[in-house]
Amino acid sequence: TFGVVTLGTVWRDLKFEASTFKGREPDEVRYDFDRLKLDSFSGRISWNPTKNLALQVSHGYMHSPEELEPDANRHRTTASLIYNVPLGHDSNWSSSFVWGQNQDTGDGKTQSFLVETNYQHGRDTFYARFEHVEKPGHELVLDAVDRERIFSINAYTVGYVRDLAHGRGIDLGLGGQITIHDVPDELDRYYGDEIPFSFQVFLRIRPSLMGDQAMSHSNMAPNEK
Repeated sequence: TFGVVTLGTVWRDLKFEASTFKGREPDEVRYDFDRLKLDSFSGRISWNPTKNLALQVSHGYMHSPEELEPDANRHRTTASLIYNVPLGHDSNWSSSFVWGQNQDTGDGKTQSFLVETNYQHGRDTFYARFEHVEKPGHELVLDAVDRERIFSINAYTVGYVRDLAHGRGIDLGLGGQITIHDVPDELDRYYGDEIPFSFQVFLRIRPSLMGDQAMSHSNMAPNEK
């Protein structure tokens, strides 16, 4: 978005943030800057009661976010929980729950949530994810008779990543995942009655964990340093 102003403060284990920003999505001309306009706002409260638990709740108002529906405004509310369990040297298990709700002018409320778990041991990472989202018919480009209906769609994902470089400042991993989708029977006439699935192969680049990086440097020979 073009134009964001954010203020925040931290008090003990709590963080408070407030922002004002431009609600409209960028236009189709991607190589220039859109006109700045601060017409929307959001707020977030984050709480970290322990070093392995993070919670947040937020709400935002977006003024006319869609170019094709200029009279529609959106209220969005989110909440999330992330729990982490260290399992020893270079081993970790983390799980997340994320919930969101959109309330659009004319569409009412739609919900979504995500549950994910992630196990990392050395160079190997295994993960699984469940996603649920409600979509109005017009976003799925359905016929007029179904355009105002809300449809629930689920997705189940499992994946694996193997780090080719690990613990030396930058982790470089090669991974793959497969996703199976669960859609209502009412959509069969649009998309067919076969079970939709997809797969991806990807390259992941990220900073190494500080503990791993420090340990790897301490185990290096003097000439490697």
